[in-house]
Amino acid sequence: MNGRDGLRPIVHMTRMELRLARRALLIWTAVLVGVVALYLGLFESIQDPAMVEALKAMPESLLKAFSFTPAMIADVNSYYGVYIMGYLVLLATIYGLMQAGGSVAREPDLGAVEFLYTRPVTRRQVAVAKIAAFVVGAVILWVAIFAVSTLVGWAVAGDAYDLGRQRWTHLAGLAATLAGGGVGFLLAPFFPRAQTAISAGVGVGLASFVLHALSQVADRLHPIGYLSLQRYAALDRAAAGDPDAAGLLVLVAVFLAGTLAGTMILERKDFA
Repeated sequence: MNGRDGLRPIVHMTRMELRLARRALLIWTAVLVGVVALYLGLFESIQDPAMVEALKAMPESLLKAFSFTPAMIADVNSYYGVYIMGYLVLLATIYGLMQAGGSVAREPDLGAVEFLYTRPVTRRQVAVAKIAAFVVGAVILWVAIFAVSTLVGWAVAGDAYDLGRQRWTHLAGLAATLAGGGVGFLLAPFFPRAQTAISAGVGVGLASFVLHALSQVADRLHPIGYLSLQRYAALDRAAAGDPDAAGLLVLVAVFLAGTLAGTMILERKDFA
């Protein structure tokens, strides 16, 4: 089999995976851009003096945990790039974990195991197609978020909404989503059904968010943040125009390592 013959089934399966994932992608995209439109559109209301005074009366550690300090919401770029993006990254990483894990674990539910995980296509080709479709979906998701946030940001804050800085926050969000997908691909071969993989994805995504939030509460809890994908996205730095390059590389490495390890495990899995 030459390179072109090996690529043709991958392209075909990638298209098939994109069709299967289309409904979920549309729903998740609608939810996330809806969050952007709603909460970014509330920026001016958040600046109400009564709101600021109420925040000052709350425990500082709690406000830091959820990136909702008075200083954080005083500027549109940090309000969107750190506070709102924190929840977008939470949702997007859950999407990544669910979509990646579910795409591998759903074949028994579809009755397609005998075809997809045996000849005429190799398991490696199947895995590559699923990974490629996932990456395309993640890029589409974040391009849509970036487009809507730009329109709403300019509408509510004009030139104060810094597109250059927000470019980095969205890149960090994409990297975190890919990393979530890498973890999903790694875990998926261990689950017999798609629903199990999806549930595990939700759990891992929420755990990552909680660990990051707890790491902000006190200095002694800071180390647990290194177990969180949000830690490496470093949205506060990205929103300030100084992205954490090392953190982004870690997220990319998690994606690559997870997809590679998941593919190797899938090649050896017994579906009998």
